[in-house]
Amino acid sequence: MDPKSEATDNGPFASFYQNVLCNTQKVNNATLGKILQKNHSAAFFMDRSISFMNSHQPTSPGSTNEGYASVDEFREKVSLTTYDDYRDYIERMIHNGEKNLMTSDPIIYINTSSGTTAKMKYIPMTASMLGDLVSLTRVTRDIIWKSLPSSTLPSRVQLLFQIRSGKKADMFRRSKDNIPIGPLTHSFSSLTSTSQYRRIVSTLTLLPYDLMEEINDFQISTFVQLVFAMAVPDIKSYTVVFSPAFIHTIKIIENDFEEMSLCISSCNFSQSSLIRKKNYDPKLLDKLNDALNKITIEYGGDQYRNERASYIRQECQKKNAPGILHRLWPSLTYVSTTTGGTFAMHKEEIQFYCGEKVPLINAVFYTASEGMFGILASIHTDEYFLLPTTVFFEFIKEEDVHQAQPKTLLISEIEPGHRYELVCTTSAGLVRYRLGDIVNCTRFLSRSDDLVSLPSEPKEIPRIPLISLAYRVGSLLDVFGEKTSEQHVLSALQLTMGQWKHQGIPVDIINYTTYAKLDASPVYYVIFLELIESGKSEVYHAQPQVDQNMADLEVDRQLCIANENYKDYRTFGKLGPLSCVLVRSGTFDKFLNEILVTDRVSHVQIKPPRLLHNKQHIQFFYDNQIN
Repeated sequence: MDPKSEATDNGPFASFYQNVLCNTQKVNNATLGKILQKNHSAAFFMDRSISFMNSHQPTSPGSTNEGYASVDEFREKVSLTTYDDYRDYIERMIHNGEKNLMTSDPIIYINTSSGTTAKMKYIPMTASMLGDLVSLTRVTRDIIWKSLPSSTLPSRVQLLFQIRSGKKADMFRRSKDNIPIGPLTHSFSSLTSTSQYRRIVSTLTLLPYDLMEEINDFQISTFVQLVFAMAVPDIKSYTVVFSPAFIHTIKIIENDFEEMSLCISSCNFSQSSLIRKKNYDPKLLDKLNDALNKITIEYGGDQYRNERASYIRQECQKKNAPGILHRLWPSLTYVSTTTGGTFAMHKEEIQFYCGEKVPLINAVFYTASEGMFGILASIHTDEYFLLPTTVFFEFIKEEDVHQAQPKTLLISEIEPGHRYELVCTTSAGLVRYRLGDIVNCTRFLSRSDDLVSLPSEPKEIPRIPLISLAYRVGSLLDVFGEKTSEQHVLSALQLTMGQWKHQGIPVDIINYTTYAKLDASPVYYVIFLELIESGKSEVYHAQPQVDQNMADLEVDRQLCIANENYKDYRTFGKLGPLSCVLVRSGTFDKFLNEILVTDRVSHVQIKPPRLLHNKQHIQFFYDNQIN
């Protein structure tokens, strides 16, 4: 018998399947009980008279509240919440250092996350939220192992490559009681070097983690991490969390492979014009050069480096040939990035870079600042198992999402073929919190060739729903997790119009659309904008008082105000300054009523697209740019 077949009934996934997934609703109800038991005495809970489950009585004496007899009673008596319900408590946490406001657990980090309004969201993270990471990482690796051919299994953990971002611990903004504040992607940098979670993340980068944190320029950090990856021939996986950022890394390889090859052959990062231009710290460069030497010396030292550099040039000079990733790393087992929801538009392009032999796997975790919600159910689809041990789940039917307090469903009540907004109750103190993520319930788990192999027991598979991401309410541009919404862009444009009117330039917006220029370094937003003179019916033809540079600077400045995450990524160098391209009179009218109609969209279906995907459509707007 195939050893892998024998292993189907054993290992981390088999245990997770039999003990958790096969009892999803029961386990999820218990998770709610534990959360309420722990947090019912926190200020938010007390102020809202949120009690505990009778099945999980408080361990501390003195509670005068009456517990909930059932999950249904909890849902009847506790309202759905949004971030505004928590804003004051979190501000007290940050500015006053108050504790036990939302949870009795110690807060170890505060995630920053862009909302649909101008104000930043701050989401507390507790130690218990990290507690599941180790075991769930083992489960996801086991799922991948069970799904790949035996001949392609990774043998060296340190050669699982993932682009990371981080910074030194003393660079974090901090709350009054010294809790670090920053994006979720930087959270591991805030942990001590002895943390087991940090050690896990350190296995996913060839560049030593502490060195990566010393590089405070995102473009240089990405370049350096890619050089370390390209310096070795046998990485087993290549992961970039967001698919736009994934494509950006490929563009860097395509555009900069000559300098990357020189860095490798000489073991000297001064060969990079980007690093020379930034006049980077010589001591840090010496550390990077030494680390690059150490990682390549085991492959043969100078002779190997010269041969590897020559091989990289040879493969990267094959323009428009598929499979660049597989050609650079012939032993590559899989590639992973987000392929579900709105990111699906990048899937075909990324698969081209993978080639036919390397599977493209959806991001293994479905996670957000608020918590960890799912793990991959298949290496062939974008479906996830929900994680009933991490948060308590409820679901709002898609047609009801615009209601303030709609009825919710439980995991056991959702049906394939329907979409739902996720609602979660978390250990960090969010209660019946509307996440804003819309998910598809795709099907129930079965013994299918395109899903992970299941243990032989139980023979009858329980009702286990699989989900995939559909879209995020309000999201528009999202390259690195900045979540720039349509409202952010519109607010920036409207404030820009207000500034121009104040300066005596009377213009209003006719229409706009956007896209992210992923082949640029750094990536930047492009906004195509058509204007009209205020108070007049004719279009503002010449626009003599508004030039390209003026529009770029002001709209970029206003977008930094509208979306603080965008501002942070601009400051850090992840995103470059946006380009606001002014287009001729009638451009949008022609696009909507001629171009889109010819793409088999009827006149009655036409609505202004706020995000462009089609390359021909993007070129159409450039062709109509005002000179």
